[in-house]
Amino acid sequence: MIDKPSLSFFACPPARVFAVGLVLLLHAAASQAGEAVILQFDKTLGSFPVSGLASDAAGDLYGTTTAGGAANCGVVFELTPGSGGKWTETVLYSFHGCEQVTETPRGTLVFDQEGNLYGVQQGFDSSGFVFQLIKGANGAWSYSIIHSFNSNEGLPNPDLTSDGAGNLYGTTQWEFGSINGEVFELSPQPDGSWTERVLYTFPAPNGMGLPYAGVTLDSKGNLYGPTFYGVRGSGGGGGGVYELSPQANGPWTLTVIHNGNYPTARLIFDSSGNLYGTTFQIGDGEVFQLSPTSSGPWTETTIHTFTSGSDGAGPVGTLVFDSGGNLYGATYAGGLGCNQSLCGTVYKLAPQANGAWKETILHQFESATDGSEPQDGVFLDIFGNLYGTTSHGGGRFGYGTIYEITP
Repeated sequence: MIDKPSLSFFACPPARVFAVGLVLLLHAAASQAGEAVILQFDKTLGSFPVSGLASDAAGDLYGTTTAGGAANCGVVFELTPGSGGKWTETVLYSFHGCEQVTETPRGTLVFDQEGNLYGVQQGFDSSGFVFQLIKGANGAWSYSIIHSFNSNEGLPNPDLTSDGAGNLYGTTQWEFGSINGEVFELSPQPDGSWTERVLYTFPAPNGMGLPYAGVTLDSKGNLYGPTFYGVRGSGGGGGGVYELSPQANGPWTLTVIHNGNYPTARLIFDSSGNLYGTTFQIGDGEVFQLSPTSSGPWTETTIHTFTSGSDGAGPVGTLVFDSGGNLYGATYAGGLGCNQSLCGTVYKLAPQANGAWKETILHQFESATDGSEPQDGVFLDIFGNLYGTTSHGGGRFGYGTIYEITP
């Protein structure tokens, strides 16, 4: 059995202080054809991002860092595009208190319909928070905790999912207690508070447990997610994929739709109802497709296996589709950059007429100039541009970068 992947290298925690309005104009600097660094992090405006990016309707990008800021405990930031390839970074919130507590922001932020932001803070003690940032009339953002997890619930995974009614869904993991994780729903109340409902508590009776990413919602209200532990006795103890279905009267029902291969990233659907995800292993990893059947487990197809060489190793984060059905993602390691060391790649997978998928490497990270070791996937805008973060590299001190890849 392989060790569980751990992508967390820096921890710095929450805070109760509002953003310091730090703003800096940053010039895009191309590192190779089609790729540009639009931000090199410094300690003041954040450092060591391990999360993906979100975007609002205006095309501004939002994300978090695990360090840097007013107290070197991480920030929530906004990047605004301007003319001539210039981007403006604004610190919306600077976390404080990491000398006393251990929670640090992680995971891609999500928006609600009013433009409020939500994210997760993780701790080393199997606890954490879900936080909310609300933009006021004066443009300032206010921070509040809408739910605190304790050791009975587990450590919240970074990815949240929202539905059209404003509810948030997520998972926790906890390997050494009476449970090893749960699936939860957070619902906003008229008085501004939030109510938690635990939809399912792991382990399942068949041994499936320890969810390692957030959940994906389908049009019928079912939730899908990966676990690190698989079905007991099936010979595939390397995790699995589950479906949670709401019932008219009673608890949600769990169905195992796939078992094995250590899936570790949030899943996505295509227009035909197939699920796509990745498995993480330092030496390789794969991208897979799950197709529904008339009954029983879904059919798995491996559409790409990484070799740790030129095409990277250790795919991270949630995949993304473009309008042509192509998939995009990033790898934490591998590639030809950095003398084939742990720098990572950005890749594209294109479906072919014969059912195969063709891989194209869009960028190989070189560390010093453009960053290294992305720990989350990519964001695709309406123009086909890709954006993402690297946790290291980029500049003298290697505090990480935000990059853009143009088609």
